Amino acid sequence: PFVIPEHLRGQLEEFEALCDISNSNHYQRLLDNNPDQTCESLYEYFSQILEKHGPMEMNNKLLVGEYEHFPEEARKIVEDEGGLKSFLLKSLHFVMVDNLICLRR
Repeated sequence: PFVIPEHLRGQLEEFEALCDISNSNHYQRLLDNNPDQTCESLYEYFSQILEKHGPMEMNNKLLVGEYEHFPEEARKIVEDEGGLKSFLLKSLHFVMVDNLICLRR
């Protein structure tokens, strides 16, 4: 994965603060690969799980168990993308590190 070098991190933080990129919903919508409202809701849901519990394996019951209880329409969207892992990785919010799905910061 891409990592900003330590000596540039301060400059990045200043740039983001000046442009307010890190907190802007407008920019985040532009960056997401799929702006569909159902997809956005799913991405937000899984973001909240990972925010609360940290990185986890894709077969973690917290992820898979919740997904299995989604409405059929939501499950179809995920399956059409090739499954939960492929679906999440279509969003710029998520990244795989080793065997863990994580939130990108």
